[in-house]
Amino acid sequence: MSLLLDKRELKKAAKELSVLKLQEVIDVLKSVLDERQKESEVLEKVREFARAQGFTLEQLGYKLNAEGTVVLNQEEEVQQDDAKRPVKPKFKTINKESQFFYVENGQLQLLKTHTMKKALNDKGIDVVPFSKVEKKYVKQIDALLTEAGSQALLNYNAKVDVWNEWAAAHHEEILNKR
Repeated sequence: MSLLLDKRELKKAAKELSVLKLQEVIDVLKSVLDERQKESEVLEKVREFARAQGFTLEQLGYKLNAEGTVVLNQEEEVQQDDAKRPVKPKFKTINKESQFFYVENGQLQLLKTHTMKKALNDKGIDVVPFSKVEKKYVKQIDALLTEAGSQALLNYNAKVDVWNEWAAAHHEEILNKR
């Protein structure tokens, strides 16, 4: 459905673009390409200058691989891998007394994140703590918390899968699912 909408929007945009506008777009793309080309030329000149001053490729953060091509130093590759390190998941139990609720369309809802609270208040919807929930909605609380608990368990197990995959490759602690 969204693909069809995107095609329609592209067709509308294409009809609106005149030849002059297309030429402007092409000129902008050419100027960006020229800038990138100049940047790579300047970078190559800096490398040549550094080599002329006696610096080696290794000192500049490069190394030669077996085929004789220049690649990034291994230390930088390790740093890039560490940047992809996932957050170690922690299982959090849902404490009924610390939860907040709101009523929308006559149904009691559990406040999932505290960032929602301001938006709901702006809409005129009251967000209340567990202790101030109206008596007619108290029966719905356990069902909401059970649903939230099962969703939290699914999320935790999915995060454990991601963590364990990374941990196995990096000799870290393997976590158990719940």
